[in-house]
Amino acid sequence: MLLFCASFALSAQNRHFFPDVEGYHTLTGDMHVHTRFSDGDVWPTSRIDEAYLEGIDVICITDHIDDRHKRMVKAGLFNCDRNESYRIAAKHGKKKDVIVIHGGEVSRGMPPGHFNTLFVSDNEAIAVLNDAEKDHYKAMEVSLKEARKQNSFNVWNHPHWSSQAPNETKWFPEHTKLFEQGLMDAIEIYNGSEGYSPEAHQWAIDRNLALIGGTDTHNPIALELNFNAGVLRPCTLIFAKERTVEGVEEALWARRTAVYGDGMLYGSEEVLRPLFEATLVMTKVQFHKKSCEVVFENRSNVPVVLTKAPGSEEVHYKRFRIVHPQEKFTMWINGSDYHGAPLKVDEFYLSLYVENYITAPGKPLLYKVKLTRPQ
Repeated sequence: MLLFCASFALSAQNRHFFPDVEGYHTLTGDMHVHTRFSDGDVWPTSRIDEAYLEGIDVICITDHIDDRHKRMVKAGLFNCDRNESYRIAAKHGKKKDVIVIHGGEVSRGMPPGHFNTLFVSDNEAIAVLNDAEKDHYKAMEVSLKEARKQNSFNVWNHPHWSSQAPNETKWFPEHTKLFEQGLMDAIEIYNGSEGYSPEAHQWAIDRNLALIGGTDTHNPIALELNFNAGVLRPCTLIFAKERTVEGVEEALWARRTAVYGDGMLYGSEEVLRPLFEATLVMTKVQFHKKSCEVVFENRSNVPVVLTKAPGSEEVHYKRFRIVHPQEKFTMWINGSDYHGAPLKVDEFYLSLYVENYITAPGKPLLYKVKLTRPQ
């Protein structure tokens, strides 16, 4: 017991913080969590407490929509329907100012695998159809159609899950059918147990699907993440017009999401660029007689990894730099002849790759800004 308590002693380094961008609140959301009401080991209120301690704004309760709950009711463990975990979490979420989304995970074999249905109103109606079908594809199709009647937002979960994709991450014909029927809105490109999937990321880009990330946590989160090493929970960044369930839903449909996991951020350039510019802020530019001084400040709690990109050949600056959370650092720019050579131009481009802001598989964000000596 003492060991568990020590492991759950969170500090500021374990709390998410990303700055807002112009016009939007930057919300952090775990879009995939389980509770004791399916196959998790945690009560719904504890999921909210964990999120509160970690600075997570949004929690999606996505207990499995399959016959596990039915078996537990039959065994006398519960006397409630499949919506109870959400009701418990939502009530506690109001006390902790955590936004709680009503969801569920339709769990079938591959193909088509598992799908989260977010913003639903009744998991029982979905479960009845899912339970009645033996065929995996038919069960998923009827379940997602019922969920859509409830105005759901449907996410294909962990396509790279090793239990269902042991050798390769594959898009099956069944997924094409679901996509062409408008029953797939997003893909989970980062899963807490499987990490990042470049294949899923590319599929999302090709088909204009929202990027989603979540822990898929079943245990107490402190047993799954090494908080003592400063690990941050994987999450979805949601750029919402308002801090409400409706604001989250609108942002997901508008594809204003990015994904954080293992120090990396994944998203479209349209989403990541304003986030980066709000995160790594240029607070000072001063031209001296023989050099230029640029001061940056990292206003998030995630390191920013920079490497030199092709730009102006007349200048010299360091090729690699990690800007740590809340750190200020000064970049000195000199002439290109050698380190410390006089700067001979009054205007140049500072060009950097942001190596942990990924706009497509293998493609880091390019940051390029023109600096001009005042006249």
